Amino acid sequence: MPKLFTAQDKFQHAGAYFVMSLLAWRYFRHTAQRFIMPFLLAFGFCSFYGATDEWHQSFVIGRTSDILDWLADTLGAGLGMSGLYLLKSRATVKVQDKQ
Repeated sequence: MPKLFTAQDKFQHAGAYFVMSLLAWRYFRHTAQRFIMPFLLAFGFCSFYGATDEWHQSFVIGRTSDILDWLADTLGAGLGMSGLYLLKSRATVKVQDKQ
């Protein structure tokens, strides 16, 4: 994919990990008792996966490891979980208000 602007790859990293965090949340939502835990587990999983992915790239010829890529991964996961948490917590409050 041709670069259209500087740091385009960071946006791609963040976007991919945004989506990954939503998918991870869907997995973890049935494993935890407390409301916040699936969000924290999904965020932690995605950040850890991003770190190990960057570490792995340091061993691949022609690839480089970049801490800024990992930060973009973590930011994307954080944005995904923050946004979903806000949506879910508002929905929970509205349901409780109706009862």
